[in-house]
Amino acid sequence: MRLLLHSVLYSALVCLASSLQCFHYNGLPDRAQEEQVAKTCESTHQHCSSSLYTYSKLLNGMVLVKGCSTGKNCNQTQSGPVKFVHTSETVLCCDTELCNEHLVPDLGEDPRIECLACHGHPSSCGGSSHPSLRCGKSQKSCIEVSITTALSQDIHHTMIKSCSNSSSCPGLAAFSNGKSPVSYSCSHRCCNGSLCNTGDFAVEDSGAENGLECYSRSSPEEASTMRCRGQMTRCVDLMGTSSHSEPVMSGCATEAFCQSLYPTFPIPGWTGTMCCTQSLCNYGNSTATNNVKH
Repeated sequence: MRLLLHSVLYSALVCLASSLQCFHYNGLPDRAQEEQVAKTCESTHQHCSSSLYTYSKLLNGMVLVKGCSTGKNCNQTQSGPVKFVHTSETVLCCDTELCNEHLVPDLGEDPRIECLACHGHPSSCGGSSHPSLRCGKSQKSCIEVSITTALSQDIHHTMIKSCSNSSSCPGLAAFSNGKSPVSYSCSHRCCNGSLCNTGDFAVEDSGAENGLECYSRSSPEEASTMRCRGQMTRCVDLMGTSSHSEPVMSGCATEAFCQSLYPTFPIPGWTGTMCCTQSLCNYGNSTATNNVKH
């Protein structure tokens, strides 16, 4: 009878010893609260743990692992190189039921943000119902790019949403050869903060005449003159393959266009851009000051 009683008591103690539950998870830190699952630990694991693994150099990232633990290496940080990757492991432990639900080692300052990602027609890229993209450490802002091309009266609109690593927003990159209000317009809108690029396509007004006059040409036509509008404060030549050849196109442009701060677009024979700031200084004129190769 006594032996039977001892067996029952021993079984009860073993059952109690193995009844600790902990949250289990393995993945990105910011998804743990949604995806972690409670599980019963083995009898030898009397602690719940939360371990943060960080990788740097060749690989960069963080992995959070939650589960049951024997208590070894609790509340410690270990680091060291593994070939071309530097790793760091920080382990926190607790010993009560489901106590690691909100237990997460200090993530430190993580400058990465998320931005909406899209590339296509404005009707499909406007608003906020798009997948998100985790930006790189050097990408501090989100961006929306609205592009209009009107070559030979064939007008196309494109919108891009993504991360940006530019320290300043380029603004409007636009070019016109006088045959239409704007031959190419690329409007950049930047914002700070995760998922802030929720806007719609931006239609840019060509603006009022600004006093600058430039030669206008669309090869193989003869050159004429045009009055520049709005932010197009530069005269521009889109040059061909030879330095002695006539420009492929000439007209007015914004400063951002002259600096090539825009997604490229195809014009047959165009290999470089020359810009200048005085009236009628373009069309192969030697006073042109900018020469950007494509």
